[in-house]
Amino acid sequence: MLSKGSVLVVDDEVNLCRILGAKLSKNGYAVVAVHDGVQAVEKVREGRFDVVLLDLILPKMDGLAALSEIRLLNRKIPIIIMTACESSETVEQAMRFGVSAYVSKPFDLDSLVTLVDATSKAECLHTKAEHTPHRTETSVIFAKDQPITIEIFNGATGGQYPSRIEGRDDLTLSVRAPERDGTTIDIPAHTVVRIGLAANNAFCSFSTCVAAQKSSILVLDNPRFIHLTQRRRHDRIAAEVPLRYRPVDSDGLVEGMCKDLSTGGMCILTDREMRTGTDIYIQTDPIPEVGVIAGTARVVRARKLTNGGDQKFAIGLQFIQLDDDLIATLSRRVAITRAAS
Repeated sequence: MLSKGSVLVVDDEVNLCRILGAKLSKNGYAVVAVHDGVQAVEKVREGRFDVVLLDLILPKMDGLAALSEIRLLNRKIPIIIMTACESSETVEQAMRFGVSAYVSKPFDLDSLVTLVDATSKAECLHTKAEHTPHRTETSVIFAKDQPITIEIFNGATGGQYPSRIEGRDDLTLSVRAPERDGTTIDIPAHTVVRIGLAANNAFCSFSTCVAAQKSSILVLDNPRFIHLTQRRRHDRIAAEVPLRYRPVDSDGLVEGMCKDLSTGGMCILTDREMRTGTDIYIQTDPIPEVGVIAGTARVVRARKLTNGGDQKFAIGLQFIQLDDDLIATLSRRVAITRAAS
């Protein structure tokens, strides 16, 4: 197999390094693994790498210190931060050193390899654009009409709203301005907003500022940094049908709406809040080419949505018990959809 390049993996979890090394090697990369910040700096000083995967919590020299030293040695090398650390201050510090992406643990190995592929092909610039996530990856997720959520951080209009991407150029990202009660919300320039969107079997998010608002179009500064949370393990298909559900230990069905599903679970919209870990019984209306989904599932994520005056919750469910024939049918349907896309 022709080598795609070399990757330096830096993590104090030896088993994780072995797993990453095996996965990257299988996909054509030459891999070197070290387990502390001092070794990471030494390896960059000694040799050339196309990508560095760097944990932030490391012995001997922490990840931020190692990142600083690596940047003194090589300003161009693409660096992907992978860590369970969720400190916004730490993220801001990492941004100043020009990292390519930020991946939360636990992550999906296939998605990480895709990210390494894109990052290794990206050209690192000597200007401020060097701190911008590479275009190879972002061009995939910033597609016109891509559904997104906008979270506004101010008292008057604060909240989370659904929206869509309108377009993108070298400096800005244009999205539909959010609405409340059917009226477009006016958002002042320099307001900080957080954008979330699903792409490449992962959830991406970033914070940015409003540059301007032109009627129903909100113009945002291009993100300098994208937080990639890789959690999806199953391909999904759109399936917008009504359903009914109830906690397994209670009576009385509640109405909701199935938005998409996979062989592993589904996402539903409901006006009832549910706690993670709750087991529920679900039954959908017939889904084209699949049939009725009926069985038990567990709430693994719950997110509050603001849409006009209505309050909705997006609930992520993981199937616990489902008929084997139904799973087989659903698997075939997902495979057909994946092949056609």
